[in-house]
Amino acid sequence: MIPIIQVLTSWRSIFSKLFSKQEMTQSEINYAIVLLFTISIFLPYFFSIATVACIAFMTMVKYHVRTKAFDAPYTKLIFVFLIGSFFVAAIYNNYRGMMDSLLIYAVVTSGLYFRSIMTRDLFDFSMDSACAASVGCAIVAIIQKILAYTVFKAPSYRPTSDFVNANFYGMMIEFVILIAVYRIFTNPRKISFYSAVISFNFVGLYLTASCSSFVAMVCAVSVILIYKKDKKIARRFFGAIAVCLALFFVFPALMPRSADALETTLAQRLSIWSTSWKAFRQTPVFGRGAMAYQIVWQQFDGYKTYHCHNLVLDTLLNFGVVGLLAVGGYIWAQLHLTVLKFRYHICRDMDVLAFAALTAVLVHGFTDVTILWIQTGSLFFLMVSSMGIDSAYLSERMRPRFYFKGTRKSSAQAVYMKN
Repeated sequence: MIPIIQVLTSWRSIFSKLFSKQEMTQSEINYAIVLLFTISIFLPYFFSIATVACIAFMTMVKYHVRTKAFDAPYTKLIFVFLIGSFFVAAIYNNYRGMMDSLLIYAVVTSGLYFRSIMTRDLFDFSMDSACAASVGCAIVAIIQKILAYTVFKAPSYRPTSDFVNANFYGMMIEFVILIAVYRIFTNPRKISFYSAVISFNFVGLYLTASCSSFVAMVCAVSVILIYKKDKKIARRFFGAIAVCLALFFVFPALMPRSADALETTLAQRLSIWSTSWKAFRQTPVFGRGAMAYQIVWQQFDGYKTYHCHNLVLDTLLNFGVVGLLAVGGYIWAQLHLTVLKFRYHICRDMDVLAFAALTAVLVHGFTDVTILWIQTGSLFFLMVSSMGIDSAYLSERMRPRFYFKGTRKSSAQAVYMKN
């Protein structure tokens, strides 16, 4: 495991400079902030909240940092939506939704900050740091399962590692396996390290017993493998999955969840979706604010849980049709930018990783809304922060144009209007 020692050595070097009186360059400061942010994602969620809040505060109070971070196309539009969702939640006394709106605002701000400072080397460093940190989470999950089985006599317990829910941990595993596959292609000299990371996280995925995470992971990894067209690695990956499925078929006792448990889960989902749709029809335009399901399930005699367990339904219930259009439009704009980067051969491997991460979110979003959590959302924004690398010209082309009477227009705006 020499590669992981190299990663830990890099961490020690950064921390020694961070806590010493030695003056750091801006590049070293960026590395330190990214490292602290990445590690906090894999620690209990209150570390993540504290780190995200500090980065968002730093971004907002420093003019040059804020200007650079918010220079991404359509950023101001998405912030108008986020501010609006806060007040919508306040109208319906959705206090949890008001808090979550502020948290989403902070996560998005942090993501935009990383987008503005990201470089190729810094991005790969952050991805390697995520891989190394995930190994510790897998070990924690294994210990939790052993204790549940031997001490607490709860063999059906699904370990959560450093995350409050097994499904949240499942999505983190999806992302980490994607990152490890990406790094296998971009840093093949350390294939043993990334293979070990994938192995540890496969064990963690098995222990979480999250079928949605497994399906989303397979679909997302397939995006990278289809692009790379590496038959050798593809055979190994899908061969390992085929062996696992064959073992489950021959030895059903190895299945992480029984058929009865899956049937119960499906019945719960159907009840949740029905309740969500009924509630949405009452407030179809602006919704009721984030986490609205918690304030409507009892009114419609639905199943008690935190959210709608479907990404589209949850967006509609929380933010209405207006919110769905705003979020969908912003995602479309970022996809358009990524497609342009891909066509111009700018960071193609990173672009494919961003597409794969979005694939994981959408596939998992059919049955759950695990992306709306501080740790999963933070890791997702870190993974797609590569969109800011070498994209200034393309971002300028995509910038929305607003013209007001009396406003001075640049030459670029004049050409745009003329055409």
